[in-house]
Amino acid sequence: MPLDTIDTTLESVHALTPNVKQFLIRAEGHLFDFVPGQHVSVEFEDADGNARYRPYSPVSQPGTDTLSLAIKRYPEGACSTWMHDRTVGDSIPVTPPSGNLQLEDPDRDAVFVATGTGLTPLFAMATQHLHVGEGRTTLLFGERTQESVMYRETLDLLSASHEAFSVEYVLSGEDWHGRTGYVQDHLSAVIDDTSTPHFYVCGVPDMVVETKARLSDLEVPAGHVFTEGWEEGAVAE
Repeated sequence: MPLDTIDTTLESVHALTPNVKQFLIRAEGHLFDFVPGQHVSVEFEDADGNARYRPYSPVSQPGTDTLSLAIKRYPEGACSTWMHDRTVGDSIPVTPPSGNLQLEDPDRDAVFVATGTGLTPLFAMATQHLHVGEGRTTLLFGERTQESVMYRETLDLLSASHEAFSVEYVLSGEDWHGRTGYVQDHLSAVIDDTSTPHFYVCGVPDMVVETKARLSDLEVPAGHVFTEGWEEGAVAE
C-alpha cells in the first residue's frame, strides 16, 4: 500500500566518495521538522511498477525546506541505484521523518560510533550536540580506506574549530598512519571514562552488536547505549 509522501525536487548532487553521493532535495513551501537521527523513506517504483521504500537519514538539520541525504550505491541495491541515476530537477517523493534514534541528553558527553553510511544519523546528532550541548562530542568512524571516508573535510574542520569536538578514524582495509582494524576495538583507547558518556551506535548490524557487547564488557550501563534497535534481529538471521 502506498504511503503518504512529500513531493521534493532534486536540487543538487555531489560525489562524496567513489560510491556515495550527497543529494540535496527541496520541498517548496514545506518545513521539515524532525529530530536529528530520524529518517525519511524514499519512494521509488520496482520493475513491476510497485511503490517501494528505502530509509535514509538526513545529515542536515531540521527547520528548512531542504534535506541532505548521503546514499551509497550498491550493485544490487534497487533504490540506491535508482537514486544514483537521478539528475537535478527530478522528483523524489519521501515519507515524513520518523524513527526513534535521537540525542537523549544534550548536556552529557556523547560518543558516536559509526561505520559507512551509518554515519548519516550520527552526523546530524553530533552536529546538534555540538551546538546545543554542554558535554564533549566524540566521533569514532570506521571505514575500509581513506578514499571511502565521507565528509572527512567537514569533520576535520569541526575538530579544528571546536575544542569540544574530536574525531577518530579507523580503517579496516588500508595501512595508514592512523588507527586500523575495527571501531569497537578502539573504544577503551579513545574514551578514558566510559561510565559518563552516552553512546550512539549505527552501521552494519555485526558492528553494532559487537560494539554493544564491548561496551557491556567495559561496564557501560545498558541505559547509556542507543541504537536503531533492529540490529540483533538482522544478525540472528
